[in-house]
Amino acid sequence: MRTVHFGSIYHMPWLEYRHATPEGRVCLRIRTGKDEFTHVEAHVTSNYDLPDFFAKAHIYPMSIVASDEWHDWYEVIFDPHDRRLKYLFVLISDEQVFKLDASGLHFGRDYEENVSEAFAFAYAYPEQAAPEWAQGVIGYEIFPDRFRRAGQWEDGLEPWTSDRVQNEFRFGGNLRGIIEAVPYLKNLGVEMIYTTPLFLSDTSHRYNTFDYYQVDPLLGTQEDLCELVETLHNNGMKLMLDGVFNHCGLEFAPFRDALEKGENSPYRDWFFFDNSEACGYQTFGHWPYMPKLNLANPACAKYFLEVGRYWIKTCHVDGWRLDVSPEVWPDFWRQFRRMILEENPEGLMVAECWDDSRQWLTQGDMFHSTMSYVWSRNVWNRLSYQKISLKEFDAVNNRALMLYPDHVNQVLWNFLDTHDTARIRTRSGGSWEMQKAAAFFQFTFPGSPILYYGDELAMEGADDPYCRFPMPWDKTENHPMLAHYSRLAELRREHPALRRGAFRTWKVLENGLYAYLRTRGDEQLLCVLNTSRQPVSTLLPLPEGMAEMSMLTDLYASQAVPVESGLVKIELSCGEGLILG
Repeated sequence: MRTVHFGSIYHMPWLEYRHATPEGRVCLRIRTGKDEFTHVEAHVTSNYDLPDFFAKAHIYPMSIVASDEWHDWYEVIFDPHDRRLKYLFVLISDEQVFKLDASGLHFGRDYEENVSEAFAFAYAYPEQAAPEWAQGVIGYEIFPDRFRRAGQWEDGLEPWTSDRVQNEFRFGGNLRGIIEAVPYLKNLGVEMIYTTPLFLSDTSHRYNTFDYYQVDPLLGTQEDLCELVETLHNNGMKLMLDGVFNHCGLEFAPFRDALEKGENSPYRDWFFFDNSEACGYQTFGHWPYMPKLNLANPACAKYFLEVGRYWIKTCHVDGWRLDVSPEVWPDFWRQFRRMILEENPEGLMVAECWDDSRQWLTQGDMFHSTMSYVWSRNVWNRLSYQKISLKEFDAVNNRALMLYPDHVNQVLWNFLDTHDTARIRTRSGGSWEMQKAAAFFQFTFPGSPILYYGDELAMEGADDPYCRFPMPWDKTENHPMLAHYSRLAELRREHPALRRGAFRTWKVLENGLYAYLRTRGDEQLLCVLNTSRQPVSTLLPLPEGMAEMSMLTDLYASQAVPVESGLVKIELSCGEGLILG
């Protein structure tokens, strides 16, 4: 008889464990101990199914959708007969039967349930989904000063080959340079561009903004920004701006006024003059040149809401990535979400949150998505550093998918590096093979793969600011890493299962081979990746229905040779992957 660990059984009647999908279906999840139950089902009735309630409940068998080292997550998605729900769970472990309702876990099956003790879903309103274009979109982050410079070199700018990449040095990358690069980006497979800040500042990163209504003249003009958006839209691409509303620069006019006039300034309460820092005011981090903003102040909040609205209305940008989002007054983000929907119902709102983002994503009133550092750190720990086992890697992948509803997972920004981190190749000890493996996983995992400019050229660079070297445009011809990324993007566009399909672990082998399924509709793909730094040759059983298969990838010299029905011999060199379908 199986041992049941009662403390592992968990359900929360909220957030990722109980929600309505954008299509109006209801999703219920429950977590249990790993391999402890033979059957789990949800019993669903209505608060108004008088008089017998659970005697005529709808019974839905639940399936395991994710597992880690200790737990299984069961899920069911169904069309509710009534949106005013009451529900409970029945769990069967061999001959043992348990019932979980809002009053706790009970031994035995009891059909005389008190409906008042069941979990309640008072009304299953459908969640608001992110715009269709953002689901699985292939993105590309640009650090404008270092991406591409159109026009003549000017006095005071660094030569494009300079290695002085600290914040005070400017290389003069500009908006016209990005416009020139649109054909290149389209050929790469990019569908959305996110740029770090564009507004007036005195640093190369521009996170210390002086004027939120002025494009930095070194970048160009507002007309150039509008032309960039129009060019992207004409090529089926989107543009996301970086909104720095947690802090500003020292020359931001309201801050200058507050600093000079003190208590007599109408802007005094836009900031935190509490002497918590040596400079006399709160800052981003501990950098005095970036004073922290007080978005709980109605006038300050109104100003920045209008900033967000202005660039959507005047240049038709497609959304905002919001800097340091967890440190901003939360209700401001609710206001910002409403503003975006008013101006552009297809607009996207993405958080910069480095941790578990459920507070910001799963209530449907703030962000659509976040920068998924939870995913990134897991990839670095396995593929770059080899410091966790493949089983640990798989466990974190599964736990990450269970943090959010599926419609949120489909728009999470999955990146291997950014302007804030070391580049993936450098992090991997200079290994081309492990960067290729990381890119393969990035493009075959749920969410939105976001490249950092130059990833496709295998650029190297350590932590900020050394991850911000200029784009080497002289290396784009016949570059093998560029071909690798382009082919991955092509495969993702061709196969709905890769773009928006469900994820399920298939096999985790001690030799480092990782096999996982992506499914959507009738399409089922098996992705196989060598996560080790040694060649792998192994026999792999195929999932049911895949006895007849073909290899979709032509990325490597890898091989998948059928041995007999339902069994295939896999040969992968270091970092190689393949897709079977």
